[in-house]
Amino acid sequence: MEHLVKEKYAQMIRVYRHLAQISINNGRKISNVEAKDTAEDFFNQCYHLKDYFKKDKTIKIFDDVEKYINKDPNLSLAADYCNIFKHAGLNNKPRSGKKIEKINTHIFLLDPTSQGKVNFSRLEIKIDGKSHDVFAIATECVKAWNKYLKKHGLQKIIEEV
Repeated sequence: MEHLVKEKYAQMIRVYRHLAQISINNGRKISNVEAKDTAEDFFNQCYHLKDYFKKDKTIKIFDDVEKYINKDPNLSLAADYCNIFKHAGLNNKPRSGKKIEKINTHIFLLDPTSQGKVNFSRLEIKIDGKSHDVFAIATECVKAWNKYLKKHGLQKIIEEV
């Protein structure tokens, strides 16, 4: 079985777009768990993209992807977020050096428009006592992976998605 970076990257982007849609407009339906589930799925895809960089035989990466994740504040948060849910809490010191304390879902219901209700939800994550928007962190993670792909001459992967 092949483990191609371009396929895993495309999967991460699909989930990111779904997270974006939830953050903008859920139409007539709203769910307080859909945003959380989608965020968890995104950070899983985002963090595990590293494994595909290590195993994709069609590309050559010579630097350490783990070091790249550890140096990037958003990718290291993605790793912590992913591992908190994967392991029911962190077993090791957080990569980000920060404590993820709590995740809150905020649901917004706007007045009906000509197209019907506009509903959206936002996830807020408490890190070291400060609130952060999960979608904003996800956006920065995508930018960080795009930078990594471009650094290695793999911008075609970004363009194909």
